Amino acid sequence: MPVKRSYSSPTRDAQARQTRRSILDAAHERFVATGYAATTIQTIAERAGVAVPTVYAVFGNKRELLRQLIESTITGDDEPTPITDRAESRMVADEPDARRRAELDAALARSITERVAPLARVATEAAASDPELAAMMETVKAARRQEMIASTEILAGPGGQHPDPEEAAATLYVLYSPQVADMLMGDYKWSAKHYEAWLARMILQTVIREATADP
Repeated sequence: MPVKRSYSSPTRDAQARQTRRSILDAAHERFVATGYAATTIQTIAERAGVAVPTVYAVFGNKRELLRQLIESTITGDDEPTPITDRAESRMVADEPDARRRAELDAALARSITERVAPLARVATEAAASDPELAAMMETVKAARRQEMIASTEILAGPGGQHPDPEEAAATLYVLYSPQVADMLMGDYKWSAKHYEAWLARMILQTVIREATADP
């Protein structure tokens, strides 16, 4: 029986990753510039320098493209590792000083919010008239809520635990929300630095100080 050859190679894999990244970058630019509804797969393909069938082969449809774009924008790269399992989150978790832990977490949250807020606005606006996209975004939100449990554990610090993890997770879900950042930096004209300092105080007062160290 002939042996089936594998066509996978480092070069081919690198090309596939580059193609995916080119499509994501093009989608980000077009979604933010013209909105979800006005952005077509053809427009994205042209901007990315690929064929339309390639976009469909990689992402399936425009809704899934937006979902994967949001996920990669949150983490800042194409790796599948959740943000709560990454080195920057471990740095927060390992910090023994509560105030410094809040400051590190607020800086991380601000960097994520600044990246994802434009796409969150695009998705929220589009979901209002696209039921299938709205359902997909509910799945995205549910995943974020699950991540808040891990964030609560991270903020408890070395040997710490929160007496009410669900309430702490809900609090973080609100504090980390791009919509909250939009209200403060948009409506109230806060600077990013002001927002980050406020976020650090809120994290310290409402989540970290409620956590207790194991006896």
